[in-house]
Amino acid sequence: MAQRILGLDIGATAVKAVLLEGSYRGFAVADFGEAPLPPASEGGPSLRERQAAALASLLAEKAWTVDACVAVTPGASVAAHLVSLPFTDPRRIEQTVPFEVEAQIPYELQEAAWDWQSLGERNGGTDLWVGVTPRDEVAGLLELLAGAGLDPRSVVPAAPALAALFGGGAAGGPAPAPGEEAPVEALLDLGASRTLLCLAAGGRLEAARTLALGADALAATLAAELGIPAADAASLLAAAAGQAPFPPALAALAGDPRTGRALGVALAPLVRELRATLRGWRTRAGQRPVARLELCGGLARLPGLPELLAPEIEGPVAPLQLTGTAAERIPAEQAPGLALALAAALRGHLAGRAGRLNLRRGALSFTRDFEHLRGKVYGLAAGVALVLLLAAASTGVKVFALSRREAAIDKVLCDAQTRILGKCFANTEEAISVLRGRGVPGASIPKGSAAEVLAELAARAPDGVPLRLDRIDITDKKLHLQGTTDSAENVDKIVAGLHASRCFADARSQSVRKRSADGKFEFGVDATLACGGPVAGGE
Repeated sequence: MAQRILGLDIGATAVKAVLLEGSYRGFAVADFGEAPLPPASEGGPSLRERQAAALASLLAEKAWTVDACVAVTPGASVAAHLVSLPFTDPRRIEQTVPFEVEAQIPYELQEAAWDWQSLGERNGGTDLWVGVTPRDEVAGLLELLAGAGLDPRSVVPAAPALAALFGGGAAGGPAPAPGEEAPVEALLDLGASRTLLCLAAGGRLEAARTLALGADALAATLAAELGIPAADAASLLAAAAGQAPFPPALAALAGDPRTGRALGVALAPLVRELRATLRGWRTRAGQRPVARLELCGGLARLPGLPELLAPEIEGPVAPLQLTGTAAERIPAEQAPGLALALAAALRGHLAGRAGRLNLRRGALSFTRDFEHLRGKVYGLAAGVALVLLLAAASTGVKVFALSRREAAIDKVLCDAQTRILGKCFANTEEAISVLRGRGVPGASIPKGSAAEVLAELAARAPDGVPLRLDRIDITDKKLHLQGTTDSAENVDKIVAGLHASRCFADARSQSVRKRSADGKFEFGVDATLACGGPVAGGE
């Protein structure tokens, strides 16, 4: 089932939105829209209030049905930090990053909204991009969206969010051949109050930076260079970028060489920052070329901008051109302006494939996630309860069957006691004691049988000794032997063999004499029987 995901770019001059229909097979752009902010006025509504009004107007006009929402942070409030850790274990990273972040921010960690995304593993370590902003900034954005009936699943820093355009297949060149390394591609989004720079390879974030340099700063420099009011400079800049027609009063400046030179001066800080960012990235990631730089935002089509940036990039520099299904729905002239909103929607569609990065953490977490988890927990608990119930029922049936079997055995045992002892005893040990006691019929039962005594006698007869037993008397207490052997020493061996058994106590020889007729020795041996039961031969 397709999920409708709304990506929001709440800017300083307009609110832009892109609605995707995402599924496992891919995505399609269902709709898009833009609503300008009401003009600012002294003593009038604040920027946040004007953004809320523009968002409400856009949603009322479109009447979209939304399943999920992803918003990017407005302005340049998110500070980016690069953290390098000497290990790659995700659990250790999760435990270590908070201490690294706390050491780099000027306020308490509890007052910050922050998260991190891996930039890759190098030399047994991990590089992380960490975005940090005051918690109040994210809380204010959530309050603004809640007023419009939206609860975003995630709030993502704007610069790294742009990587989703490459990861979702909405921008960039053709996929590399198997075995080839994905080229590094860059996006530069020039907004009203800030500029975003994002480097990615194969959709994976390589670097991201937010510059506090936008159309407002360019207009101020342009006004100073041309000696015109800041409002006229802003109108001239917007007209040059194709956002509006040239005002008649400024038409003469459109082709004035001074305007081109002034734009070059205004854009020089942007070129320097781009160069510094690329130098820092190459220091960390190696000397890798940038295959292309695509321009986004309201000033993407500013004349002379590609030519100024081209010396810093190994590949072409041009306004963003969407690819795939996004290009089929969004007109080419509107693509640069909607790039950030589309990237936010794609990040929601890609979910975990886009990498972890969400400023909604802790107390600001997306509550519906917990509700969804709670529903799963309830379902799991019901399943566990059913399994336990079935296990209890099975155990009960087994206990009942064993009880019946035990009762049958007890009955058989009771019948035997009644037949032998004339009484059924509740305690089996008591019955055994009575059976072995005196003054009862069981007292006459011998403790061991004659067969057992003979077996033990045979086991204790010494090997290699010629022996003939003429008489064996076995009573319940005594053993008496009479026989012949070849020598008197053999008689001693026979007695020693009986001593080695626990069944024959006090074994001794009697009446040993030699017969004159054949030289044989007649002997007698007496022993006390000490076995209380069956005897194992050889003991």
